[in-house]
Amino acid sequence: MNKETFINLFKDEINDYIVNGKRYVNLDSAATTPPLKAVQDGVDDYLVSYGSVHRGAGEKSKVSTDIYEKSRQVIKDFVGAPTGSYVIFSGNTTGGMNILAHFFSHLDGKVAVSSIEHSSSWLPWIKAEGERSLNSRMVTSLNDMGFVNDLIQKNGNSQVLRYCLNGKGEFDLKQIEKLLRENKIKVFVLTASSNLTGYCPDIQKIGKLVHKYEAYYVVDGCQYIQHHSINMSEMGIDFLVASGHKFYAPYGGGFVVGPKIFLDQFLPYQIGGGNLPYITSDGEFLRYENNLAHDPGTPNAVGAVSMAAALSELKRIGINNIEKYETGLTRQAYDGLAKIKNVKLLVNGKQLTTVIPFIIDGIDSEAVAEKLNNDFGIGVRAGNFCVYHVVRDLLKITPEQEKAIIRDVKRGETGNMPGVVRASFSICNDSEDVTRFIGAVEEIAQRKNKK
Repeated sequence: MNKETFINLFKDEINDYIVNGKRYVNLDSAATTPPLKAVQDGVDDYLVSYGSVHRGAGEKSKVSTDIYEKSRQVIKDFVGAPTGSYVIFSGNTTGGMNILAHFFSHLDGKVAVSSIEHSSSWLPWIKAEGERSLNSRMVTSLNDMGFVNDLIQKNGNSQVLRYCLNGKGEFDLKQIEKLLRENKIKVFVLTASSNLTGYCPDIQKIGKLVHKYEAYYVVDGCQYIQHHSINMSEMGIDFLVASGHKFYAPYGGGFVVGPKIFLDQFLPYQIGGGNLPYITSDGEFLRYENNLAHDPGTPNAVGAVSMAAALSELKRIGINNIEKYETGLTRQAYDGLAKIKNVKLLVNGKQLTTVIPFIIDGIDSEAVAEKLNNDFGIGVRAGNFCVYHVVRDLLKITPEQEKAIIRDVKRGETGNMPGVVRASFSICNDSEDVTRFIGAVEEIAQRKNKK
């Protein structure tokens, strides 16, 4: 498929956005993506008949509810969800992980999270496990909350184990099996694709090990499902979490797909109106044993509908076609950057997918990102990307350096925090964007050399 096929998926106002007199080049899709034309049109069509979801007898309510519920099936079909799966809508991946962390905190055992996970796939487990460890402990004064917060982090960290990459930048299946064998792991959390390096582990092989030791398998798919084919049933994924704004549906939606047999055992993560059928005169609230139990309040129906529209469009185009196009752009960028003096690429070319982290020697990463935007109209991202451990490893930050960073941050000074630049590529880009990006990075690097 050619570039016109993909560029025409977006409205002209998005393709022709101007920054400082130049057409904007968005190389930050790993952070958030523009809406597809089909998504914008689908949402506009839905809003014409928009009414109260699950809460009315009027025609608009009926139509809105029907479309909203069908969105769940579109999602399940796209990700190859096992029979008997629920789709729980959340605001984003962070919200989805917090939901799961809450449920699993009621079960005995420890949590395994990789060292390359986004903070959103790591910290919710620490908080939930730490809070559960307090049991019914109460404080008599707000002044005691600092101690309690420290205790939550300490206890939570003891329950959340980390597994790391090997020297080749990959997960070692033997080390993962050792972790599972020597610890009672109740849930194993894995990113399907690193948000900084793009590394995609073997989801299926790791899943077989997880199930061999009778743990649940949670996969963060927010950097994966818009770029690569996924099938929960074939890969052995128990729970899949993703965010709509990562796959061209930036309307505040996210989802968790997981087994009904598990989710029906718990009271909802949030409770109030809409997600329970009856409250008795004694104050007992009865619960649904269906998806509605996990749908508190008036749902973000627009978010759900937009995600369904986006996934339907991606399916129509073909994920394999998308993957081939995007990896071609990324390879073009990688090969071009590799020729520029003083540019250091921080990703293995053999693991290349759709993101390239890099630095320019002697120039702060934030300054590089600012120059790309202000001087060339190119949007990238710079910083830690909520994967501090990965950035420290890539930049080879020593323990002494980290002590100094911690000291500065506690003083409110963040200028010395380590950071890298990330360029991410998607179907909203073309070869001309990549050529312009390479030229811009080369010019910035040459300016440094001339000083």
